[in-house]
Amino acid sequence: MKKFLQYGTLTLLLLLAASGLASFYYENAAIRSANDFNSEKFIESGFTIEELALFCDIAFADDGVRIRKWTKDIKVEIKNIGEIDKRAIDEVDSIISLLAPLIAPLKIERVRKDGNLHVYRNVTHVKSSKPHHVPKPKYVNGISKINSKSRFSWSIDFAIVYAGCGNQCQTLLHEFEHALGLDHPINMYSYYLTIGRSVIPQYFSSQEAIKDFLAQPYYLSEQEKKAIRMLYSPHIKAGLHIDNFARKMGFSDEDIRWMIPNKNKKQEVIVYPAYMEK
Repeated sequence: MKKFLQYGTLTLLLLLAASGLASFYYENAAIRSANDFNSEKFIESGFTIEELALFCDIAFADDGVRIRKWTKDIKVEIKNIGEIDKRAIDEVDSIISLLAPLIAPLKIERVRKDGNLHVYRNVTHVKSSKPHHVPKPKYVNGISKINSKSRFSWSIDFAIVYAGCGNQCQTLLHEFEHALGLDHPINMYSYYLTIGRSVIPQYFSSQEAIKDFLAQPYYLSEQEKKAIRMLYSPHIKAGLHIDNFARKMGFSDEDIRWMIPNKNKKQEVIVYPAYMEK
């Protein structure tokens, strides 16, 4: 019996060691695959230095250092479609039409069931997933959630978008951008950014000019559209690390200071109204 127990213990330890080695191997293989970046092909796709800077600022959404993006077709399902009017439904369809050419060859379409991007329109609150907020609900202008990354994958395969009551469709578009894998920018820009408007707007202009942009349905700057196209380039893989990207792109120290100003974006928390009356 003693020998049997010793043999069983040894077998268990060997199995655990083998499992750990396999896990380590697969994790490293996943990281190597994500960082398999062909900078020459990416550069051939064409972009300006300013567009590249914006891409670096908003596309590495996983703690500011890794790419999160969809790698399969997006099926948008309005979960509370029976509770909203036709206008609210049409706004979702219009945003889908706007984003579709930017993420091609991936497809994005609205479906009646079995969606992987759930949309809730005209909600008053959302139950927080954070333990210290439970059971208190959280009021939202708009919020989006994407599936957590795993040890072996940074792909987005599920997302939820909430848009609050009375908000303009720009709020919905902003949250859709988050669902695609974009983050708030850190730098300031000479043009208006829809993805930047939930924090202090990254736009050098007056409050009146900002209100004008907020009132424009489905507004995306050409630079922002380009950043989305760059994110969904076949040469950019989910999980690509920004340090590896910068190295293979040949960034100098000055380039890094300009284009990658603050990797730890969570340190900067600036609150700004997400919705302003026209």
